Amino acid sequence: MRKHFLLVRELLDNQLVDAEKRNIGRIDGIAIHVARGKQPRVTHLESGAPILARRLGRRWERFAAFMTRHFGVRKNPVFRVPWAKVTKAGIDVHVDIDGVKSDAWAWEHWLDDHLIGRLPFAHEHNEEE
Repeated sequence: MRKHFLLVRELLDNQLVDAEKRNIGRIDGIAIHVARGKQPRVTHLESGAPILARRLGRRWERFAAFMTRHFGVRKNPVFRVPWAKVTKAGIDVHVDIDGVKSDAWAWEHWLDDHLIGRLPFAHEHNEEE
């Protein structure tokens, strides 16, 4: 994998793809560690409503954080992927994690449990197997 990226142009807003090739969100932010006397380095890729809203302004970030806390779907409103888990970067950024078991799919699990799972015949095909 390449060592040098134009971060905003080449990573921001790209699709995150887990180890099983499932989409797990878009890169909304990039966390960088800056140490005195050393070059900055990327520590995490971030995804989540508060990170995306931060780009629109502080007020929108606070609103997104409030809504995320109010609904309480994710343990942490921001989903972070350590840079060490990135296996391939291009149009899609592939990461070595299981998206279904991570917080990336928290909304999907919540919707399945609270909305879709209550619809008649919603999971009928799974019971037959």
